Amino acid sequence: MRISRKIEIDYGHTLPNSFSFCNQLHGHRGVVVATVEGNTINRKGDGEEGMVMDFKFLKEIMLDHIHDKLDHGFAVWKDDYEDLEFIAKRNSRVLITDEPPTAECLARWAFNQIRHHLPEGVTLKQLRWYETPNNWADYEETDIY
Repeated sequence: MRISRKIEIDYGHTLPNSFSFCNQLHGHRGVVVATVEGNTINRKGDGEEGMVMDFKFLKEIMLDHIHDKLDHGFAVWKDDYEDLEFIAKRNSRVLITDEPPTAECLARWAFNQIRHHLPEGVTLKQLRWYETPNNWADYEETDIY
């Protein structure tokens, strides 16, 4: 059985090598959807009986390890020295990435942020990072990085 949970996040980034407006400092109202898989709990009387896990607990994991690390912050590529120096002086929440902070990069980052915090028997299958309502990237456990 698979279940999914969505959170929203406000963040900024820049893609200095981009040929579009993405090379400007700018922000997004992102949406993050985590899909987990596991067997439904069948312990009689358990508060999570019939669930893979309680959506509340999945939300808490996502908030603690994704939202609270990047919301109202900036994702900056470590090789973007000029912007990194400027942003690090201005913001208390800065995510320094090993590659340009594209939707693909941020989907992989978020996947790795929560994958080890799930309950036993529950596996993160996919992380979808919506940069805008019309643009998103999916990262799955089978992807190789």
